[in-house]
Amino acid sequence: MFHEEKRDFRRMQIHTPAKLIPLEGENSHTEIVVTCTDLSATGLAICCDEVLEIGSVYRVVIASTSTAITSLDATVKVIRATKEQDGSLSAGLEIVHFN
Repeated sequence: MFHEEKRDFRRMQIHTPAKLIPLEGENSHTEIVVTCTDLSATGLAICCDEVLEIGSVYRVVIASTSTAITSLDATVKVIRATKEQDGSLSAGLEIVHFN
């Protein structure tokens, strides 16, 4: 069956390192290295080694590999956190605003 995408923005499938910096709680100075697997204008999907709590807020930084393009720096909120069948952890992050 044909499935039509109902999202307002297209998603880009990528595989790039990113950093999450907690913006609340006692670990607010600890960076978490993750892999960004999916990126759109309103959010991103990541694979990570740590369980992220739904509703928690982070600063996400994805370094640019080009001097012509600035790095992505945004405040995000965890809206989905899943343990996959293979045991890996993934999360969906909503972009709250760009820094």
